[in-house]
Amino acid sequence: MLRILFFLMSKLPEGARQQVVRALMNGVWDTLANEQVLGRENIPDQPCLFLCNHLSNADGFTLDRAFRPRKVVFLAGVKLKSTVMTRLASETMETIAIKPNSPDIEAMRRALDTLKAGKSVLIFPEGARSRTGTLTQAKKGLSLIAKRAGVPVVPVALQGTEKLMPINDSDMGGERLFKADVFVRFGPPFRVEALEAEVAGAEDPRQALVDAMMRRVAELLPPEYRGFYAETSAAAAPAPDWERPSAPAS
Repeated sequence: MLRILFFLMSKLPEGARQQVVRALMNGVWDTLANEQVLGRENIPDQPCLFLCNHLSNADGFTLDRAFRPRKVVFLAGVKLKSTVMTRLASETMETIAIKPNSPDIEAMRRALDTLKAGKSVLIFPEGARSRTGTLTQAKKGLSLIAKRAGVPVVPVALQGTEKLMPINDSDMGGERLFKADVFVRFGPPFRVEALEAEVAGAEDPRQALVDAMMRRVAELLPPEYRGFYAETSAAAAPAPDWERPSAPAS
């Protein structure tokens, strides 16, 4: 039924289509997502580069709601264009298409141009949704954007979207939504230059810089979500006081 509804909506003119899909999605999120947003006071007024963990195809719209009324451009995987539902959902936000798990130079250039034009950009540095719900090591291409953009970097942590819309690798267009508690937390902004001492002497400076940035994301997450960055972030940050321990879906 839902697929038929999205197919019919896809036939609408672009402007009307975006309004209808956005209204439908807002209604669904209002019903199913018990969303809490914390740390908005950490977001500077100027353009920013936001870094976030990636758990689900529900992440983009969840974050879009958390940012409102602020507008943010999302780097989104080209695979979202492959099904009617994910394509229409992604159309409700401003996106830059990127090829996951590849050095997509054109997408990175567009992200950098967008930041220099005065807009904020959000990147999922892991490059793909985590199949375990825990952080995987981020891709080093992020370092090029972060260093050249010259804007504040704001870490963002998501918890619960892997339960709101679990991954279905056999049928992405058939992924279903479930009632779930969802948390979005914005951490303190930082400048890339402030991490120089932390990455000094690293064998791979680009990867070391990205890992240092991702540790700021990990510190906003409960320990069971920190994954690859668990050991390097645990000593610096205990579980956030807003979380209620609930292991990520596997």
